[in-house]
Amino acid sequence: MLVALLMGWLFLRGHGGSEELWFFGDRTTKQMSAEVAKVVPDKATQNVTSYNLGLIEQAYKNGLSQRQSLEKQLLTALERHDIPAEQFHTLAARTDEIGATATKNMLDVRFLMSEQLSDAQWRSLFPPPAASVTAK
Repeated sequence: MLVALLMGWLFLRGHGGSEELWFFGDRTTKQMSAEVAKVVPDKATQNVTSYNLGLIEQAYKNGLSQRQSLEKQLLTALERHDIPAEQFHTLAARTDEIGATATKNMLDVRFLMSEQLSDAQWRSLFPPPAASVTAK
């Protein structure tokens, strides 16, 4: 079961190398920077915000690169039938660590960015999700 969970995480998570980041509502960093230019009139704040968007993108790409490396390690381990279960547990722990670190780094910058922008600017760039309607 652990192997199945790990395989699912490695192969199904993310956007398969697309430039759109889920952290930006499936927009690219370039699209986000263009929106910042429209929403934030102050050039200095635009520059800081664009820099922060770049930090988020870099944290995402670092996590993606680490996951790809872990995927290769996992596939190598799966090809061998003499690998002890502990090695798979180690890979699973590393998987959790990669995800947690990348998410923490992105969230740290995101919260910093939210403090640097007005509430109206923030809501314009990151509108709240539409309320889901549940059919009964």
